[in-house]
Amino acid sequence: MITVFHNAQKVLRIEGRGNVTLRNNTAIGVTLFDLAQQFPDEILVWCNINWEAFLNRDAIKKIFHHPKMMVSYNPYFSNVINDGLGYVDNASILRINKEVSFFTWQMSSVVGAVSAGVLNAVTNQLSDKSKNFDYLLNSIAKRAMPIGLFCYSEPLLFAHKVSLEKGNFSNNYILFKFVKQHYSIKWIIILFLSFLLHERKFLVLPLAYSLFFKKRNWNSNCLDAIEVKSNKKVSFTNEIDVIIPTIGRAKYLKAVLYDLRNQTHLPKKVIIVEQNPLAESKTELYFIAGEKWPFQIEHIFTHKAGACNARNIALSKVQSEWVFLNDDDNEIANDVIEKTLRNCIQYGIEAVVNYYPQKHEKNDFNKVHQTTIFGSGCCIVKKDSLSSVQFNSKYEFAYGEDFDFGMQLRNSGTDVVYFPEPMILHLKAPIGGFRIKPIFEWDNGAILPKPSPTIMLNSLVYKTEQQLFGYKMVYFYSLFWANWKQNPIRFYKRTNAHWDASLYWAKKLQAND
Repeated sequence: MITVFHNAQKVLRIEGRGNVTLRNNTAIGVTLFDLAQQFPDEILVWCNINWEAFLNRDAIKKIFHHPKMMVSYNPYFSNVINDGLGYVDNASILRINKEVSFFTWQMSSVVGAVSAGVLNAVTNQLSDKSKNFDYLLNSIAKRAMPIGLFCYSEPLLFAHKVSLEKGNFSNNYILFKFVKQHYSIKWIIILFLSFLLHERKFLVLPLAYSLFFKKRNWNSNCLDAIEVKSNKKVSFTNEIDVIIPTIGRAKYLKAVLYDLRNQTHLPKKVIIVEQNPLAESKTELYFIAGEKWPFQIEHIFTHKAGACNARNIALSKVQSEWVFLNDDDNEIANDVIEKTLRNCIQYGIEAVVNYYPQKHEKNDFNKVHQTTIFGSGCCIVKKDSLSSVQFNSKYEFAYGEDFDFGMQLRNSGTDVVYFPEPMILHLKAPIGGFRIKPIFEWDNGAILPKPSPTIMLNSLVYKTEQQLFGYKMVYFYSLFWANWKQNPIRFYKRTNAHWDASLYWAKKLQAND
């Protein structure tokens, strides 16, 4: 391990290797890349000299349980790239939970670490390593995270908990430059308009400044040569339970159980929660008792409909080390459980979302990477990670419950990782689902809320103010251009009324905690 101490402008001291010569006025980024070439098997640490007393050297090797990682910790309220980024980036989670290890590409120069192998793999993708160190770190993480680099805000880098402080954040020139270099060109226009409409700021000079920079496009295979073999022990028994909520899909569920029966790694128990809201109804799953199964089946019948409730019931019955969140209309190859558990062990992770296409759907995401998505029909999660999470009943019969559940996991310190293989095919059965159309409180209003209040609730809980406004901008734009001949003033008044209704009901849902 080699540690580079700096004052945010230049390197002051290097520890960990006695034969390293410190050159005068060497840029921090240049120094790190030089060290990576000299010592390709080392972990490279950076630390601002003002925070040296807080550096937790002992934790770093434990944090780096595999080499394809980059971590940092920002002890300030503000992010390095200022909050205006939310206007154009609705996909990233910009509200970071700094109490736990949390996935993010937002790196900080205060303290952090990366394996030398990562810097050597990406060195040819970067033309300039000598300028703003914070910008360099964020640029690397932003480009490398979707192609397989694991990036975290890691509080364990500090030896003890610190109170967050006010700090300087990048100016709008840096913001526009970052957007121009890391997003498609349309987003600098949206960024400019968002500042104008939301903050009444006419940022024509930052906009013009950004036009002098080219987008940074990386070779998507540049990290592929870095082998991941985690030394973090995440599985001890490899035992797994499967949960399946079902309603009116006996034929499809039977096929799922046959697929589970043929697994090369058999589940210990399959927990089925069958719902039928009709008062006099009885089970349709007679075949369960009529056949022999190589696993225990716990069949629960309830008149209370709702996938959130059904999954929570099933999760409360899980006893094994792992749980496979499944759907009743999936097609599962016989090695899905075995391969997915192998992936968890290889990467040292406790929550996996598998590629989950419908028939004839093309996979455009073929890299293992951290993700903001979560799918309650295609995930395997360690039971210990589920102790403080459950499906939120506010989303029952609506949308957004999967994203909310995934965010609960992340906010409890569990990373969620996407794997393109093994695939789980979603058949999208034409029957089942919401057998009785739910009536929401907002259905009787004079103005229907659009988008769905539960989707809006996701944004209120997990997104920044700027992300919410950026979402509104893109939402309005998309609706208008779908029928661009309509009167724009009437369109705005009508659409804004629907938006306000959605916001009203989302806030009401949020208040009912």
